Amino acid sequence: MVVILFLLAILGALIAPIFSVPRLLLFLPILFYKRPMFFLGLSIILIVNYMGGINVQGNFEFVGRVVQTNDNFSIVRGKIYYEEEWRNLNLSVGVYKEIPLGDIVYYYGDMTSRKLNYPKVILNKNRVMSSPYSLSIIRKVYLVTESFREELLKYSEVFYGLFGGKIKNNDYYNSGLYHFFSVSGMHVSLLFSFSLLFFSIFGIKRKIRNTISLVIPFVFIVGTGLNLPSLRAFIYLLALVILELLELKFSKLNVLCVVGITFLLLEPSLSYSLSFYMSFFSTFGILSVENKYLKPIAAFLGSAPYLSLFSSINIFSIVGSIIILLPVQAVLILLSLSFLFYLLNFHVLTHAFLYIALPFTKIIEAVSYIFSKLPYIPGSIYSYFFFSFLFFVFLLQFGQIPYILKSKFSKTNP
Repeated sequence: MVVILFLLAILGALIAPIFSVPRLLLFLPILFYKRPMFFLGLSIILIVNYMGGINVQGNFEFVGRVVQTNDNFSIVRGKIYYEEEWRNLNLSVGVYKEIPLGDIVYYYGDMTSRKLNYPKVILNKNRVMSSPYSLSIIRKVYLVTESFREELLKYSEVFYGLFGGKIKNNDYYNSGLYHFFSVSGMHVSLLFSFSLLFFSIFGIKRKIRNTISLVIPFVFIVGTGLNLPSLRAFIYLLALVILELLELKFSKLNVLCVVGITFLLLEPSLSYSLSFYMSFFSTFGILSVENKYLKPIAAFLGSAPYLSLFSSINIFSIVGSIIILLPVQAVLILLSLSFLFYLLNFHVLTHAFLYIALPFTKIIEAVSYIFSKLPYIPGSIYSYFFFSFLFFVFLLQFGQIPYILKSKFSKTNP
């Protein structure tokens, strides 16, 4: 049922630019309070739809703080001066400029909403002024990580890409393996798993171990700019840890969908972000399949429809992903250790771990080159529907859909 609520939230957000309900209709679900699930579903779709209808048009004074940043693009949240008072702007605004996390941004000029885009508002970067907020710990972590990335680039482009940098080698794009070099939930999960293994050596109790194991992934996502896929993965892991601490039973798939609903409630225009769909539905595919050997295929098919809208699809990339998974894990672990010693100013150990990791980069480079020469399916709207159909059939055959249908049928026909 939570999956359906997630899909309803997406639907409400998607239609918001075309039709957004008036505020009065937000009270409509009260009429159905005796039917809890209908009440909840209607509430979510109306609230997301209403929030997604917020627009700005005109010249405004804007002050905000950078909440996400990566190569040449930043996301800012803040306030606008409207009708002689400062009001919260419940929209994310974008700037085609890399501004450190936590920096204060000031802007005065045109702010016009775009209907079918994320973010809805793009600021003219030539009119943007930014100022560092020296008390921001997040900013300091980001800047230290940025300096570490510059060191990595001296060794290998693979190091740079795996630790939040943007690489431009076409071999990684054409091989279908670029998702390894775009910070994602996979990176966060690997670092969390490594942290669990590391702290288990000291015999720390499971609940405490789970909690402190979030530290390394958190530093990583902050250092790489708090981008959407890694933030989604971290919040998902955080929710799992909290639920386990409270000793509550839960379905991981339901937790993922609740996180997705929360994201859309906070920013409905994410429904027009391909990164949002690729992140959530690749994870959705993984969690929907019990067989661990089918999980890489599920992840691929979950993101393929959306990837095909702006890129060609290398269908052999599933095999390539399996081949380089272990080398990537090894490099990420060694990079994490190197970064830890970099923070402690132990430069000899910092560079030692980077040298140890170099042979693994050669494997990753070779596999990427080989698979970049293999045939691919051109990206188009037809490819989108083709891969969407494949994903649905795959879930129908190997995922949870048959079990859900079977349980419902058994209840109605005992």
